[in-house]
Order: sequence, then structure tokens, then C-alpha cells
Amino acid sequence: MAEAFRIEPLSFAAPADPVKMVERVLQFSPSTDAEALKLLRASFPGYPLSLRVAALGLLMKRQSRTQVAATSPDKPAARGHR
Repeated sequence: MAEAFRIEPLSFAAPADPVKMVERVLQFSPSTDAEALKLLRASFPGYPLSLRVAALGLLMKRQSRTQVAATSPDKPAARGHR
């Protein structure tokens, strides 16, 4: 009878860190956001959509920062006071 009530511990995967999820996506260099989300879904199928979308948002922020840095001109030299 005691065997009927024996509970086995469930094993849950540790929650994925969005940064680690982004690193996974960057290994494959998807050309569109849709491809990146598809890759996230394939790589992290047990995680909620909200976490995958958060990782996609982080990826988009990273990409926009690198694009801005690549296209912005150098800061002009400071002018001396007279």
C-alpha cells in the first residue's frame, strides 16, 4: 500500500537564461527575426513563448546597438575655450 503513494521527484530543466538563449541563436546567424524565433522554439521547446520572445527582444537590442556603433561617426574633438 505504501508503494501506491510513493512520489518520485520530478526533474525540471533549470530555467534558461535569455542571454544563453541569445548565444545559442548567434551560433547560427539567422537572417530574420522569424528564423531566430524558430531556432529558439527548436532549441528550447519546453520553455514558454514569453521567455523565447524575451530572448528575441534581447537579440534585437544587441543587433541595434552594434548597428548604431558601426554607423555612427566618431565623436568630434572637443573645442578649446577662448
